[in-house]
Amino acid sequence: MLSITPSQTVLFTHFTLPQSDRPASLLCEHGRILAVNPSPETGSDTTIDLRGGVLYPGFTDAHLHLLGLGQSRDMLDLVGTTSAADIVRQVAQKVNATPVGEWIRGRGWDQNDWKEIRFPDRQSLDAVAPNHPVALTRIDGHALWVNTAALQAAGISPETPDPSGGKIYRDDQGQPTGILVDNAMNLVYRIIPEDSPATHRRQLDQAVRYLNSLGLTAVHDAGTSRETLRHLRAMETEGQLTLRVYAMLNDDPDDYEPYLVSGPDVSDPLITVRALKLYLDGALGSRGAALLQPYSDDPENRGLIVTDSALVAEKVRRFNDAGFQVNVHCIGDRANRMALDIFARNGRPENRNRIEHAQIIAPEDIPRFAELGVIPSMQATHCTSDMYWADERLGAERLVEAYPWQSLIQAGSLIPGGSDAPVEVPNPLWGFYAAITRQDHQGWPAGGWQPREKMTPEQALHMLTDWPAYASFREQELGRIRPGYWADFTVLDRNILSCPPEDVLETQVLFTIVGGRIVYAGPTP
Repeated sequence: MLSITPSQTVLFTHFTLPQSDRPASLLCEHGRILAVNPSPETGSDTTIDLRGGVLYPGFTDAHLHLLGLGQSRDMLDLVGTTSAADIVRQVAQKVNATPVGEWIRGRGWDQNDWKEIRFPDRQSLDAVAPNHPVALTRIDGHALWVNTAALQAAGISPETPDPSGGKIYRDDQGQPTGILVDNAMNLVYRIIPEDSPATHRRQLDQAVRYLNSLGLTAVHDAGTSRETLRHLRAMETEGQLTLRVYAMLNDDPDDYEPYLVSGPDVSDPLITVRALKLYLDGALGSRGAALLQPYSDDPENRGLIVTDSALVAEKVRRFNDAGFQVNVHCIGDRANRMALDIFARNGRPENRNRIEHAQIIAPEDIPRFAELGVIPSMQATHCTSDMYWADERLGAERLVEAYPWQSLIQAGSLIPGGSDAPVEVPNPLWGFYAAITRQDHQGWPAGGWQPREKMTPEQALHMLTDWPAYASFREQELGRIRPGYWADFTVLDRNILSCPPEDVLETQVLFTIVGGRIVYAGPTP
């Protein structure tokens, strides 16, 4: 990694900008852009050749879970499994390497990807792990598959009531099946031993390096604890924090109360604390998203409201009054409408409040986002993951409500894009491809799923650059190639604005640059 002191002037050469094929150069100083295409006579302390790449404003992931991403890389990786039996085999292998009584954890299963599309049960895990509690998180983070040992450790029995905003699935005899949805997951999570601070620090280090390798220069962390902030600040002091982090504080008084006293922290160029993350509903895949009408494939179910709306309204007032943005998780159309109503009555537009995910929106609510100054923060790869089965949950008539990107943009909204990692892979190029095609990586369906809602390549680039900057109040210093802006760049081996869409998936990251410092360099051909 090239180390550049803040006082040095750096001249970046041998690259093009996406809007032009002409060779360009950038002069940077103190980590900011000093001049675009400076005079050839201009001197510099260091000259860096960018190997003929195409230079973009640094890419931002506007919604992920930073520590969760690091933790997921320590767990069983269940993404892409094709059956419950596949997962049981992985658990059996893990049992052989795990002392009796220790927890086995995994993440990433999705029953919608299996030939037999139904929730699994505890008995299949019991058969291979009778003496280890097992907790396997669904890909969206809104359902948990556990075995009998985990249920017993948590004290969950047939008499245990469903918690508010959660559901314990039960069989015909009333016995828990091993599937816990939304707030019911906390019955198990609260008894799983915490990782040590040293482990959390290692996981954060690992996540940051991985994200840099994907071309990311900034992230919006959707649920940040004070412990995570301590680790990030230590990393910054040690010169190891190579991402800008916009922190959304957890909905936990231990995490947010000190900031309500001190106010937003916007003085640090790498770590910003000025938002709160709340939850209104669950996820569509686990039928926890709150819908206005029942699920087409579960007519007695309209989803879950996981936080009392009056409490959400009170926190919107309290945090907006203190100068904080409030970002509310809403997936179903009922939850989105509730959040918009709450912001209309209690929010301050100047706080740029956000709805995170905003996946299913009734058509009459789409213009309300721009009218209220509420930002729809969305993840393009959620659409291409969910499109195979969304019609089963919603029915054909409601598909018009699903992931309506272009409708929101035409109504005046901007859409900061993210991945929700570890729910999805945090590769921003995958998000760009999903936004412009609404197809999977094999090109299905032809023409794209609900193609009227596709973004243009230019819009998809905004989704990764200046729209997240606006959503984090940094549009005057991030997201553009202009003098005075931070020298944060993503350098790719091709122009994703003009190449065929399928070529986007083959694009390589040549360099990731944060504050004029190369934090990742791809392999030299």
